[in-house]
Amino acid sequence: MIVKYVMEVLRPFRYCTLWMWKRHTVTLHHVITVYNDMFDHMDGMMWPLAKKMTQWKEHFSFAVKLARQRLSNYYAEVIPITGMLLIAAQILDQFRS
Repeated sequence: MIVKYVMEVLRPFRYCTLWMWKRHTVTLHHVITVYNDMFDHMDGMMWPLAKKMTQWKEHFSFAVKLARQRLSNYYAEVIPITGMLLIAAQILDQFRS
């Protein structure tokens, strides 16, 4: 049961990592979208976990909150410094559909 929860939390990280690795093209312009998807996923995981009363789920919820905070810290470092570059890359992406 615990492994199932852990795998569910890590699913978008695995997906994004494999997806970017397989692209063999520039992926810089996808950074904001990837971060937003991960935030949405973690928020979606925290909401149902907050209602659980078992000890391991409370600990797991706390771990997800800490992971989200770490992700938020990384996101805060990316945006101020490279925000315009990311936006320009998104606009100029020749592969965008």
